[in-house]
Amino acid sequence: MFGLKARMKAGGTAHLLATRGIAWFVALACTIVVGLEVARVVSHHSEVMVDARKDTANLTSSLIQHAELTFRTADAVLIGVVERLERETLDAAGRERMKAWFKREVKNSAQFLAFGVLDDKGTMVVNLLGENAPSQFADREYFIYHRSHDDDVLRIGRPVHSQSNGWLIPVTRRFNKPDGSFGGVALTAIDPNYFQDMYDRLDLGDNSAVILVTNDGTLLVRRPFVEANIGRDMAQSKIMAAVKQAPSGSLEIKASIDGVSRFNSYEQGRNYPIFVAVAQNMDDLMAPWKASAIRRLVEAAAIACFILLMGAFVWRAIRELAGNSIALHRTNARFDAALANMPTGLSMFDADGRLLVWNEHYVELYGMSPDVVRQGADINDIVAHRKQTAGLDFDAKAYVSEFRNELREHGKNTNVARLQNGRTISITNTAIAGGGWIAIHEDITERVGDEEALFNQAAELARINMRFDLALSHMTQGLCMFDENKRLVVWNKRYTELRNVPQELLKVGTPFEVIVTDELSRGLIKGYSSADAVTARVAELSELPPDSQRVEQLADGRLLQLTRLPMAGGGWLSIMEDITERRRAEAEIVHLARHDVLTGLPNRAQFNEKLDEATRRLKRGGTEITVMMLDLDRFKAVNDRYGHPAGDQLLVEVARRLKSTLRETDLLARLGGDEFAIIQEGGPTQREGAIALALRIINAISEPFDLGGFEVNVGTSIGIAMAPEHGTAPDGLLKSADLALYATKSQGRNDFRIYQPDMLESATSQQLAESELRDAIAEAQFELHYQPVVDVATRQICGVEALVRWRHPDRGLVGPDEFIPLAESTGLIAPIGEWILQRACADAAKWPSHVKLAINISAVQFKRGNLFEVILCALVESGLEPERLELEITETSLLENQEAHLATIRQLKNLGITLALDDFGTGYSSVTYLTNFPFDKIKIDRAFTRDVLERRDYAAVVSSVIALARGLDKLTTVEGIETEQQFEYMRQAGVNLAQGYLFSRPVPVAELDLSIRYPSVKQNMVA
Repeated sequence: MFGLKARMKAGGTAHLLATRGIAWFVALACTIVVGLEVARVVSHHSEVMVDARKDTANLTSSLIQHAELTFRTADAVLIGVVERLERETLDAAGRERMKAWFKREVKNSAQFLAFGVLDDKGTMVVNLLGENAPSQFADREYFIYHRSHDDDVLRIGRPVHSQSNGWLIPVTRRFNKPDGSFGGVALTAIDPNYFQDMYDRLDLGDNSAVILVTNDGTLLVRRPFVEANIGRDMAQSKIMAAVKQAPSGSLEIKASIDGVSRFNSYEQGRNYPIFVAVAQNMDDLMAPWKASAIRRLVEAAAIACFILLMGAFVWRAIRELAGNSIALHRTNARFDAALANMPTGLSMFDADGRLLVWNEHYVELYGMSPDVVRQGADINDIVAHRKQTAGLDFDAKAYVSEFRNELREHGKNTNVARLQNGRTISITNTAIAGGGWIAIHEDITERVGDEEALFNQAAELARINMRFDLALSHMTQGLCMFDENKRLVVWNKRYTELRNVPQELLKVGTPFEVIVTDELSRGLIKGYSSADAVTARVAELSELPPDSQRVEQLADGRLLQLTRLPMAGGGWLSIMEDITERRRAEAEIVHLARHDVLTGLPNRAQFNEKLDEATRRLKRGGTEITVMMLDLDRFKAVNDRYGHPAGDQLLVEVARRLKSTLRETDLLARLGGDEFAIIQEGGPTQREGAIALALRIINAISEPFDLGGFEVNVGTSIGIAMAPEHGTAPDGLLKSADLALYATKSQGRNDFRIYQPDMLESATSQQLAESELRDAIAEAQFELHYQPVVDVATRQICGVEALVRWRHPDRGLVGPDEFIPLAESTGLIAPIGEWILQRACADAAKWPSHVKLAINISAVQFKRGNLFEVILCALVESGLEPERLELEITETSLLENQEAHLATIRQLKNLGITLALDDFGTGYSSVTYLTNFPFDKIKIDRAFTRDVLERRDYAAVVSSVIALARGLDKLTTVEGIETEQQFEYMRQAGVNLAQGYLFSRPVPVAELDLSIRYPSVKQNMVA
């Protein structure tokens, strides 16, 4: 490998002359080898420290983001809880709904261990904390804080130990009562093991640590886990002192306990009062570098020693015996070993460009052939060969000429070659005495990769800045930022528009006082015109704290809401929003809170206030009071036939006519829907005056109404109560008038009734029936019977309809026709319907997967607005697939609020639930329901089935429905099949599914056999 042998064989004089060259070569080689290794060790030390700081900071940033995400999730859940608490009551049902809602919200969140709601006394009213949880929390720090602070913040408490759940981190939010006073605390508990498990999985070394701490110094989680440290106060620690100085950073701390130095990196949360710190043992961090440095320095020393030793032997051999070939060969062998162990490729050329010395690493870097790289090979041939083997693209001769010229001029040349295999090689040519040169070839691929990564990071930062500028320019709020010296730093276009800031002031560094003085001098803000007022206002604004909020009225009438937010390191961020329209809307809302939007009449709230005032005057010796409750007759028919706009126009006209019958001192109010109420005080004789007014009203309303070309006729039913004859309590008078109105509507409508005591007896009877129904719900007196639905083609059971029965303690089994109307009129159908859904889904989940479950849905359930949530809860709790549930909806359920019902139906449809239009053709039948609503099936009512073989009109209806269903690509189910002849007729007509007594009566679930295949009469005869 070496090209020194030929020269060693020259005569004694030539060898003596070469001695100086050998000495220079040895010195240069040692200097290069040792210098390169020392430089790499020093560079590697800096890189290790930079990487350690970056890696630890990145890990810390990831951990704080993870912690903030966890607390943000808890915060979002608690905000949802607080919103529900502030709009709902915490009765038994409310608490159960709250528990169910919370379980749904966190069912996929392993970090949540518990949940609870405390009332304003600290008593647990909603408990998902475990069976052993205490009932009183009034002494807890977070409860005391929320009770005494009305700020809307998330509170992270000191960890507590629970018997059932172990260690917990309490996270709380305050909620208020409707009057704004303290209502209690919503509480959830995060499992510290959620963080502990993650921290334990980090590969940081045995002497490293990770801590999660609140900003007040409370230790929440520590790795490694030491139970005694949980909740420890770290307020006086060095890491806390660093956190107070800057929100993130790193520092080296020498522990007083074990004297070990650790590299610490920390970062505060941006949104929550927490920070994460990661500490790594400096010895562990620097261990790889130390091992590498020792190895490299040992290698360099060894190589230098070999080179020196080889040089000494060569020098001595030249002086003592030029022809000592054995010593020469030994020296050459040692030199070969030194070159072979160099971490870089090396080649040496003479003044003629002939190869003298090289090592294997030089050949391997480029994959060159030993046939080309040989003693005396020309530099042009080697470079051309290197170009070919390494896949390089350049002019070999021009390259050689260029770098040799540079060597002659400057003594050194550096190039970088990117090989086809992706490696990057740094080539350094250094001129040596005699006109030759040494070339060092170093693989710098990893170093270049690091530099490219830094470049990419810089480019990404530029893109982020561009997006930041874009976001600022498109904000609807004005934004400006001032530094700790109260000088302008950042602003957006909306800020300049809202404040009309002159262009000459829009530059970085403009003082806050200059901008405010300019605004006041220009009269931007109302009320500041004199010079003294301007000076006082500037001083006032300059002293505002960095976290304030205020509303300013500008001279042009606009209202701006300004919010100051403090920044780390001093200064503040100001966000301003034009709230002029919002304030106008708020004023309008205040008006609407006491008036009906449609008619402009006083609403129920104002009516109740006026009635309360009138009764108080009566008790103090005032005049008599007459209360009238009015309800329009046939109003719903107008709505259904002509639409809601016509109904609204009718209500406006009715209000106008009613006002025309009253005195100026009388009060007319719209209570809602088609309900009106009147308060009349004084008059010649109370009873005669009330009767006369009622007759005037009936006559006025009986006249036809012109609704945009349509003439409609309606009537009115009136109930009258008089004070003091019927009492003086406002609630009692309203109840008496309501009972009289109910009596009027029950006895023919379009008339009036004055309250009589016997009206109460009728209402009491109704209340008794309602009470029995409520008891039935509370005592679980309902049970489900199931009737099979058969595939007409195969006569096999493909579905089951759930039908409710009432097991009355005195009357026995009561059918739905006797109690469902009462349940719907009282709204009790909602809890009954929920129970049916839960019980039926639980039963159906145990049936074969091909059997569907059909359940009837009431119009009342639609009106409540939570039908989708109720059904989803039943499916989740039972485990029944949505595709196996079929909901039967009657046409009457869709008559009101079709848009809201359509939204609910689409939600159910998106779950995969089948929708059937029940009793089609018996009520308010309209084909628009089939086109507007995504029904999958049409049910033909039993009323048509019963006489379909005898009545041609019934047969025509059935045929039409089946044809309509086919045209709309929907299935049909027929009810009430009792005979084989009816079944055969329906089968030939094209019905898909059938149910009725021919197959089975509704039976309890224990008697339901889903494996039956119902044979036909012909099959029975053959059998």
